[in-house]
Amino acid sequence: MFDAVIIGAGPAGYTCALSVAANGGKACIVEKNGLGGTCTQRGCIPTKYLHSMADIIRRVKNAKKHGIDASVDVNYTEMKNGMQKSVSKLADGIKMLLEKKNVEIIHGTAAIKSANEVIVDGKLFSTKNIVIATGSSPICLPGQRFGGKILSSDSIFEIETLPKSVVVVGGGYSGCEFSAILNVLGCKVWIVEMEKRLLPTIPEKIGKTVEKYMKLDGINVMTGSKVEKIDQDSVYVNGEKIQAEKVLLCIGRKANINSDELKNIGIAHDDTCIIVNEKMQTNISNVYAIGDVTGKFELAHVAAKQGEVAADNIMGKNSIIDYSAIPMCVFTFPEVAFVGNCEGEGKSFPLIASAKATCLSETRGFIDVFEENGTISGVIIVGPHAGEVLGEATLAVKQKMKCSEIIDTIHAHPTLSEAFVDATRMTEEKSIHI
Repeated sequence: MFDAVIIGAGPAGYTCALSVAANGGKACIVEKNGLGGTCTQRGCIPTKYLHSMADIIRRVKNAKKHGIDASVDVNYTEMKNGMQKSVSKLADGIKMLLEKKNVEIIHGTAAIKSANEVIVDGKLFSTKNIVIATGSSPICLPGQRFGGKILSSDSIFEIETLPKSVVVVGGGYSGCEFSAILNVLGCKVWIVEMEKRLLPTIPEKIGKTVEKYMKLDGINVMTGSKVEKIDQDSVYVNGEKIQAEKVLLCIGRKANINSDELKNIGIAHDDTCIIVNEKMQTNISNVYAIGDVTGKFELAHVAAKQGEVAADNIMGKNSIIDYSAIPMCVFTFPEVAFVGNCEGEGKSFPLIASAKATCLSETRGFIDVFEENGTISGVIIVGPHAGEVLGEATLAVKQKMKCSEIIDTIHAHPTLSEAFVDATRMTEEKSIHI
């Protein structure tokens, strides 16, 4: 008998399996669509690979003003091959880790028979605990189906050639990232968002900043807009006819849950997610749910942490999830990253005053620091490598660090992390470079 059978091998599932094994437990993981789940196979990894390639293209195109005369010829077939190799390499790495920890890997479709039994393609597995980590899938527009002209955030990675033009529907994280990447790769891009601004669920300053830079880069931004019709040749938005080769839908995702199966064994859920407590347990104490199926955050790093918490509790440790400092990144140009409470007015340091940003010739952006009674409560970073700089900011928010503690810490020069210090200095009116 297994200590845990984990259904789904995405970041939540494989982290849970490895953590159970690391604590001396016997784990089994079931996956039907490739190790690493959506993140590795059809999400984070292929998107960020393309983002890194697009960044190279941007740099080459901007190099002439620095005395480097070069041209760009994009071979998408070769680029796609490189993307697939990166995906395969990381999936193989996950397989190696699971095998090294003696986690049993089963390829197939799982069905939960009872709180202690899972069936995979007709074979019964007994277990002390079940962990549901089945992820989520893209949502389509009402009355439409994915296929042909209409792409999802999954199927876009299957196309063999880049479209000359594309309408991206949805101005959230995925929509903004794909719009930025496809624009650099040479596609004519429209991004359509029903709300009044891009990235409507996060601090307003971020959405307005991303929109400004997208427009400067030639992307057609249509906020407060709705797709009314899609036909063979065109997309109709607010009565305007847009001729586009493809339509990419980035309007959200739905949890991969089998409502009938959950009802059969009595697991509490609603139309959007499985209900869990802070230990990642469902209402049945030995059945856990982690990742996108919980409806908390559609973020791989949150899913992985949920997997760790579930594994700890399965193995007898008392562990709870802490959502107080969740780092979030959007890989546009420039990148966006933020953490904590970023409402109100923060103290802002423009990257044009950063020595390293100047050396990189990447001075678009700023760092904002928000504080409460001298304690860092939130940070926004817009600029090159924002996601990397965010690590220190996340630690500061998580540990409730004082602004003075960051200011008193010597940072290497010239680095982008210095700009975080400069922004923090401004909260105490100790600015040096502004």
